Amino acid sequence: MEREIIDTALQNLQKEVSVITTWEETGTLDGVLTIEQNHKTFHFATEIKKEIRKHHLSQILNYQSSYGQIIVVAERILPDIKRELRNQKIAYLEANGNIYIDLPDFFLFFETNKPYRVKKEKGNRAFTKTGLKVVFHFLADKELINKPQREIAEITGVGLGNIPQVINGLKETGYLLKLNKKKYTWEKRQALLNKWIADYETILKPTLSRGKYSMKVPWQEVHLNNDITVWGGEPAADLLTNHLRPEKFTLYTKENQGSLLSNYKFIPKENGELTAYDLFWKQDQNTVTAPPLLVYTDLILEGGKRNKETAEIIFNEFIKPKL
Repeated sequence: MEREIIDTALQNLQKEVSVITTWEETGTLDGVLTIEQNHKTFHFATEIKKEIRKHHLSQILNYQSSYGQIIVVAERILPDIKRELRNQKIAYLEANGNIYIDLPDFFLFFETNKPYRVKKEKGNRAFTKTGLKVVFHFLADKELINKPQREIAEITGVGLGNIPQVINGLKETGYLLKLNKKKYTWEKRQALLNKWIADYETILKPTLSRGKYSMKVPWQEVHLNNDITVWGGEPAADLLTNHLRPEKFTLYTKENQGSLLSNYKFIPKENGELTAYDLFWKQDQNTVTAPPLLVYTDLILEGGKRNKETAEIIFNEFIKPKL
C-alpha cells in the first residue's frame, strides 16, 4: 500500500512542479524521499499513511524531533490536519500531488489539485459500528478472544451472529492468528489500537452522540449514577491521573435526555461545555470513569499538549501492560 501511495503522489507532483524526486525504502520510518530543485538536494524521512487523523499528529511531531526533516505522504489529508501540519512546519504530500514544504532555503506549496479518489476497500465486519464495539472489548482484554463466542457476545452486548464475522475480519487483516482449533493469538495490537481509534472517530463515535449541555455546578459536584453514567475524556483523565484540569467535558450514559436534565440539572445548549455519548459497554459498577482505553482515545482525538501528555500517562499505566 505504501509503495502505491507514494508512487501515485510523486507521479502527480511531477505533472505540476519541476522537481526531481526519488524514494528509497530504508529503515528510516517508511523510507527516504529525495527532492532536487535548482541544483539543491533535500532528504526527508518519510511517513506514509492511507490517511492522517488527529491522533497521528503527536506521533508525527515526535518523528520530527527524532529525524529532523520529515514529510508525511497520504492519499488524502483533511484541511484542518493540513493547517496543523503547516503550523508545525511539517512537510506533506498528497496522492493528488498537492505538497507543502517550508525550509529556510526551500519553499514549495502547491494546493490546487482535486482530491484523489480513494479506492473503496472490501468491507470488513471487524470495523463496522458493531465490529468496533467488539474490537474495543478485545483491546481491553486480550484473553477475551479465547472465551466461547456466546460469552463474548454477552460481554460485548452484540448479537452472537456478529462474533465469528468480527473474528474473521481480524484474521483477514492479520491482527489475529489461529494457533489451533480453539486458541487464537494476537499480532500488531498497537497497530490495531491505532486503527480502532481512527475508525471509532469516523464510524462509531458519530452514532453515539446524545447532545451537548451546560452544567449548573462544577463537575466535581455532579453526582452521577455510575451504574449507567460515567465521565469520559478530560474529567475521567483527571480522576485517573490527577494531571489534567478539565475544560471540555465528556459523559457516557444510558440515561435519556429527560433523566440527564432532572437528575443532574444539565441544560441543553448547542455550544455547551459537556457532550454526552451513549455508553456502549457493560459498565463496572465500581468505576466512575469510562474504561481507560476510551479515556485515552478521547484525549487523543481532542488533541492539545496537555491532553497528549495525560494520554501518554494513561497509556503507560493502564493500556500498554494489556497490549
